[in-house]
Amino acid sequence: MEFPKMNDNKLKGMSGEAYFEYFVNSKLKCIYHKSSNNNDFGIDGFIELVINGYVTGKKVAVQIKHGDSYFRNKTIGGYKYVGEIKHLNYYMNSQLPVFIVLIDDALKNAIWIEFDVNQVMRYNNDRWWIEIPKENRLDNNFFNELVSSLHPIVDYEDEIEKAWMGDTILDNVDFRVIGIPKSDIFSMKLDSIHNVIDKLSKSKEKLVKARNTLDLCFPEYDNDKREIYEIPEIMNWLEYTVSCNIPWFYFLNYDVNSVGLKLLMHAQCAKINSYKQMDRHLILYDKFTVRNFFIRNFDILNKFTEKNNINEEINKEISDGIINFFETKV
Repeated sequence: MEFPKMNDNKLKGMSGEAYFEYFVNSKLKCIYHKSSNNNDFGIDGFIELVINGYVTGKKVAVQIKHGDSYFRNKTIGGYKYVGEIKHLNYYMNSQLPVFIVLIDDALKNAIWIEFDVNQVMRYNNDRWWIEIPKENRLDNNFFNELVSSLHPIVDYEDEIEKAWMGDTILDNVDFRVIGIPKSDIFSMKLDSIHNVIDKLSKSKEKLVKARNTLDLCFPEYDNDKREIYEIPEIMNWLEYTVSCNIPWFYFLNYDVNSVGLKLLMHAQCAKINSYKQMDRHLILYDKFTVRNFFIRNFDILNKFTEKNNINEEINKEISDGIINFFETKV
């Protein structure tokens, strides 16, 4: 009579992992997620941390070895665990902390170590070893080490509420002026712009509504006697934003006397002459640089609308609005 046979090593591994699962669930009050037997590449399972009854989403990976044979190679400080080179590479590329756990046959001695390549030593050509301290007992300091191996657990509720509040404010207005901090200008950062664009791009509907709704201001320069277009660092920053493909033609408002669009032209077009007439500053630009200004920004607009599946009618609406703005308001 033929039946499948249970391999002794397989049974030993199953009993060791069953004990460890019981320990994690009952003693640590955490959750053990067992890997599929068909997918054991050096990790037997994962511990999901539960703290004060809250499932945190934080996990560590575990390799479990069960049997007295793993306790034969004693060292002065504990025991020598020998692993294969392929697992060394695997552990080093893991995005989770990896813990190695040894459990004896009697389930009396269970020790652990967090894998750290800096503690690994060569055993032979295809193996390595690491010392597992004998004082690292599961029933001693294991839980605290699991917690300390991970990034701090953060309560994001307040942060999420603030973000949603900001979204609500943005959604409830038809025109928005972005104040660019001086620190962004001097460090050539685009954080303020990217933050707003990301918020306005959370859905296709929001993005479509956000077209033609922004303008720029530089509040920390309010007391500067120069005109904004005369301040080199601001012009350099605006030129940099275009080189980084910020889709200004999509977002900047062209229905009003937009500051942003005018400054964008100042930053990219060479000035031949300028003079003041009454309360207006009149500037003559080089035609070649004006042409290049439109080519660059319309190209960014087209790529942005194509990437975000904005239809051609909206693209044409924006393009006509931009052209009309510069023909009538500049």
